[in-house]
Amino acid sequence: MSALHTFLAAALLLIGAACSPLPGACPTSGTGSITLTFSGLPAGAEGKVTLTGAGPQTVSMPGTVTVGAGHWEVAGELAVVTDPLVRTVYAARASAPVFCLAKDATQAVEVTWSKVATSNRLWVGNGAGGSGNLQGFDSASLRATGAATASWSADAVASRAVAFDKAGNLWAIGNTTSDPLLARFPAEAFATAARPTADRALSLPGLSCVPALKAIAFDREGNLFAGSACKREVYKLPSASLAAAGPVTPTLTLTGVMGLEGLAFDKDGNLWVSDSASDELLRFDASALAGSAASPARRVKVRRTDQPADTSTLKPDALAFDKDGNLWSVDFGANVLFAVRAADLAGAGAQPATPMVRVSLSVSAVIEGLAFDEGGGLWLPWSAGKLARLSAAQLTVSTGSGAPTEPETVITGGGLGSAQGPALFPAPAGLPLFHALP
Repeated sequence: MSALHTFLAAALLLIGAACSPLPGACPTSGTGSITLTFSGLPAGAEGKVTLTGAGPQTVSMPGTVTVGAGHWEVAGELAVVTDPLVRTVYAARASAPVFCLAKDATQAVEVTWSKVATSNRLWVGNGAGGSGNLQGFDSASLRATGAATASWSADAVASRAVAFDKAGNLWAIGNTTSDPLLARFPAEAFATAARPTADRALSLPGLSCVPALKAIAFDREGNLFAGSACKREVYKLPSASLAAAGPVTPTLTLTGVMGLEGLAFDKDGNLWVSDSASDELLRFDASALAGSAASPARRVKVRRTDQPADTSTLKPDALAFDKDGNLWSVDFGANVLFAVRAADLAGAGAQPATPMVRVSLSVSAVIEGLAFDEGGGLWLPWSAGKLARLSAAQLTVSTGSGAPTEPETVITGGGLGSAQGPALFPAPAGLPLFHALP
């Protein structure tokens, strides 16, 4: 029996257990009761359940609720547990998600929460010299400088860049031409130490240059944008096309990005692209991204120094927005981390900007990616076998190459080679990321 047939059979059994009529013919006169029991949540965590039917309501405590008779649906909401670096997320499953409630009848529903396996972890791709090309580090192992062993490590189609959706599923760029161009790994695949299997593999017809893709980012509607450095293009893959494996036809192609490095969305849904060839940050407005063609509405070059006579600019690479809407990037060659004020990102046309901060980093660091955590600290790959965190306070102080900033926390991973593309699930509240949770 297929998975679909199994699901349908189970649903029919649940409906039949409550009353005989099918949902479309479910009697709606009178009242009945729904008895809810909760399980699986740690002490202090709040679970919420949405009851959808006659007079829908949200319930945050177990017990019996009197409701109108008729067709009902029960769904538990995500529960989020606080953490100083990366929160833990619990997803819910109802024992009877759909049923017909007859007059004077009582339906028992147990709602069980279980940890989303990708949550409460810092994820990094693992390049040359390591074991397992995707690694996850539990938050508890990242609190202080020292050695840490990845809580999850295996080979997967992921090392250069990953992105999470709202459910904690991990989307990744294929490493080699034998890998899928884009692959999705369900969150539950990371609950064990076994090598995960992608449940969706996507391709883009006509994209055959190498490396085909370099960066990916979800917009706030769940559309996936993928940037190709070799084609110098960015593709919009509509959310509906991500629901199944196979070739995907982009609904929008952005062209002319000569040195594509990073992608990021701001709080208004505008797409920012870093172009290291032109030393520019490019903004494609959200309104234009909804159409069939778009060109940059804003071009920002970031000054390398504050000297009026120095017209040289920094080369932006990886991108990340903070909670205040400032855009952070790094000049990979110079090992300079810098931030552009939100105010300097507004407006239209080409404009130079003086960064609000320039942070010089060790010449031994190889900065391939940026990710903010719950405490406002910034995680970045460091030298071979290491990850580093700059504290929120360190991000306010500019430094020079003569006295570079030493990260507050440096983690040495036992099986880590060259870390790439750090990402957290969930993203901190307030960040303009698709997988940010309140």
